[in-house]
Amino acid sequence: MPDLGGRVRLGITQQSLSALERNTEKVSAHRLLALLSILGVELVLRERSGSAAPKSSTGPNW
Repeated sequence: MPDLGGRVRLGITQQSLSALERNTEKVSAHRLLALLSILGVELVLRERSGSAAPKSSTGPNW
């Protein structure tokens, strides 16, 4: 394996990565999941424990 000087090879161009970083609000779910996969990250979605739905509809509860 070649020495990358601490850099990780993601399989995408620097230009594509820069575009993702500049426009994070416009990243599609498909692109985000592809990037997470390249990084070896598993995204798990599950229902909240305790209640079936949030009580407030004022916005997302991250």
